[in-house]
Amino acid sequence: MSKELKQEVKALLESYLDDFRYWLDANMEVDSINSITSGIPSFETIEDAKEYHETVKSVLKELEDA
Repeated sequence: MSKELKQEVKALLESYLDDFRYWLDANMEVDSINSITSGIPSFETIEDAKEYHETVKSVLKELEDA
């Protein structure tokens, strides 16, 4: 992966995480998150949403460390 592509992917994931974090912090209701967001999977519980957020953070960290 080129350095430029890596930086672009990193920026996209950071934006995705920031947007998702906003909805997690603002709502804390899984139904609201499911109905408002697009491009993020639907969740059964808020814990599922938080776990998914942590997974995406881990992917971003792996990318940064690569």
